[in-house]
Amino acid sequence: MSILAAIAASVVWYTAMNTQDAEPLRKRFEEKYPGTTLTVLRQPGEKIRNRIVTEARAGKNFWDVVSFNHLDMDVLDGEKLLAGKPEPIYVRQYTIGYNTNLVKPGEVPRDWGDLLQPKWKGKLAIDENEVEWYASMLDYMGRDKGTAFMRSLARQEPQFRRGHTLLSKLLLAGDFPLAIVHAAEMDEARKSGAPVDWVRTLDPIVTSPSVIAVAARAPNPQGARHFVDFVLSEEGQKLIAAQGRVAARFVNASGLKVYYVNPKLAREMERSEKEFNEIFRR
Repeated sequence: MSILAAIAASVVWYTAMNTQDAEPLRKRFEEKYPGTTLTVLRQPGEKIRNRIVTEARAGKNFWDVVSFNHLDMDVLDGEKLLAGKPEPIYVRQYTIGYNTNLVKPGEVPRDWGDLLQPKWKGKLAIDENEVEWYASMLDYMGRDKGTAFMRSLARQEPQFRRGHTLLSKLLLAGDFPLAIVHAAEMDEARKSGAPVDWVRTLDPIVTSPSVIAVAARAPNPQGARHFVDFVLSEEGQKLIAAQGRVAARFVNASGLKVYYVNPKLAREMERSEKEFNEIFRR
């Protein structure tokens, strides 16, 4: 059987990547392998994780490939739901983004602690499920110091929105002067002349790889492997980079105080989610 014939079927991709960024990958993959349909199901990472685990416990498996943050992926690995080692496809760097029309150059925060200044009360926006950043900051700072910082930040009465893409758009629009966002989205907006920038002096800049893996019980394992190979290829990585993401092949952390998310935090995710909600969402 030829390679084309072997994968001439639907490949189902569960992903946290937004639909706009996933579309060029879907289109090019289907062009490379005529007769193959790549079905993309996009949801936030925690919803995908819960969906996969729920399906598995019911004896069902509808997906071939999954890609999202490596903490959620570690949960799937612990449940023996992956066929092999997950591979990084791009990274997300958590930073403070700011609207340059609303924040004067001399007022730009230089570190996380600057967010606790009285002038920023009620003027910072955060993703309503910013648990990965929360857990990583505590891991870096130490639990006592990190928890004290988070409680102080909560007293600053941050605004909450759903999703970093929305946060970036609202920051650009001037709905608030500051937001915890992904650096790549700020860079992409700046290329278009938008009045936004991000803080490069943070200690740390929490950096999280998004990874991709094949299902242990993939309905189309051969097609799944070919899709993963395509995403990891130079062509696939260039398509990801063209969407403004930091592709894993092209990471440049020069001059940044980067702190990679520790995979062990996956085992503490439920506790971290509970703590985050207790501190920020009361």
